[in-house]
Amino acid sequence: MKKNITKILLAAFSAAFIAVNLSSCTKSDSTATGSITESDAVQVTTDAVTPSTGGMVSQVNSAAGLFSNATVTGGTVSVINNRPRAIVNIIPCGSEKDSTIAYASVAGAVPSFSYSLTWKYTLACTVPSTLTLNFNGSGSYNGSALSSTFTSTGGFVLSGLAAANPQYTYNANYSRAGVITSKVGDKNTFNHSLTITSSNILYDKASQEIVSGTATVAVKITSSSGNAYNYGGTLTFLGSKTATLVLNSGTVYHISW
Repeated sequence: MKKNITKILLAAFSAAFIAVNLSSCTKSDSTATGSITESDAVQVTTDAVTPSTGGMVSQVNSAAGLFSNATVTGGTVSVINNRPRAIVNIIPCGSEKDSTIAYASVAGAVPSFSYSLTWKYTLACTVPSTLTLNFNGSGSYNGSALSSTFTSTGGFVLSGLAAANPQYTYNANYSRAGVITSKVGDKNTFNHSLTITSSNILYDKASQEIVSGTATVAVKITSSSGNAYNYGGTLTFLGSKTATLVLNSGTVYHISW
């Protein structure tokens, strides 16, 4: 009888132990899976686009300013809150030039950002002429929902350079990667990499704004547990400093700056 009771107790203990471990594993997996959502990917993309966090729009503005305002001969160009202080311009045809450009938000701004880029650019004085600009750099930003340190690389081919043409056309490739800390929800820290690619961004010379264009977006976010989440979609520029973003779910997200 004692043996039977012992067997029953051991069986009950084993069942309880297995149940606890299964519950623990399920909770851990659920927590890891739930730590990254599409809303995180949307925020990562938004911050990589908007000028207030030093995103792609700032690079487009700067590339337009490089050709429109002056002919940069090399050296350092300082920019405060995306506004060039002064650029004096001579770009010789066919020769690669380089500059270091430093970006920073105004003191006390929220969100805030600071980063620097190394530019290499060449003006092809063909018909029609183009300006090719490649860059790489690093920086950081502190936004309302996320803060990040990152590296960025990319390139633009700028056409429509003739004075009679009211718009520039951009063939654009922009990438950003780094570490992000969320300020909301579980306040997770995770790694990310992102690319934005477009061949038809139109930039109005008079208003100095992007007026239209579409881009493909690819975002990879890796949680602290090592799980990777991939999101892809379309970014559409609408003009008036607005855009829409559609990722995996098909939900339309609105971006403004």
